[in-house]
Amino acid sequence: MGQASTKPGPLGTKFRVIGAGMSRTGTKTLNEALTILYNGPVHDSGVQSTGGTRQQISQWMKVMDIAPKKDRSVADDKKLKQLLFSLLDGYIATMDCPAALLTPELMEVFPDAVVIATTRDPESWWRSMQYIQTMTSNWYIPFLLMWVPNIGTYGIWREKFKYMALWRYGVDMFDEQTLEAHEDHLRAVVPKEKLFWYEVKQGWEPLCKILDLPVPDQPFPHNNSKAEARNTYNQLLIAGFMAWGVVLTILWGMYWLFWGRS
Repeated sequence: MGQASTKPGPLGTKFRVIGAGMSRTGTKTLNEALTILYNGPVHDSGVQSTGGTRQQISQWMKVMDIAPKKDRSVADDKKLKQLLFSLLDGYIATMDCPAALLTPELMEVFPDAVVIATTRDPESWWRSMQYIQTMTSNWYIPFLLMWVPNIGTYGIWREKFKYMALWRYGVDMFDEQTLEAHEDHLRAVVPKEKLFWYEVKQGWEPLCKILDLPVPDQPFPHNNSKAEARNTYNQLLIAGFMAWGVVLTILWGMYWLFWGRS
């Protein structure tokens, strides 16, 4: 929540950073910071897989079907890598979930990319995550959004992501232990010399040191506060009600046209 979808850059745009941090650890802020540093688009997988182009949404759905398979075949692995490369071609980095759950797979596709995991205090993370889950896990959200272009597939996405979380962490809904489980997973699968931990409250200096880049002459960005997330959520609710209004108006018009005058 709190960020619009982005279009890929021109051909030849180099993919540089695997954003491996868990949601609500400053991923949106790192997204903006990387966009400034590399002057290129970041692929926020949470945004692009629910509100991107139809092709991106379809490809992410396929990725989320293949990745958690218990007996993933060689053909499955090849297809998964092809999908990830296609999705991220033209972007400088990926961010957030579901991509963060696919860090090992992304390292195989982009072996030269650095892995940066945003992190924060587990207790404050859980408070923030609970706030978001309270909004996004409501039973009526998929029904309300079903007629909104692109985002109408959210209900399907949510069910597929539950399987992703169950596959990676053993739970189908994030809980207090998920941040620790995710970070333990990263330590197990990412070579120590390639994994960098970063807290966005530290600002430019540590990030630029990781990337071996000069500190830019502009304020460090901050994005996706609780207020911004709530505002995005409210906008989606409004869009959902408006879409249902249009659908019901059309249905009423059709009823009146074909049966109401008889």
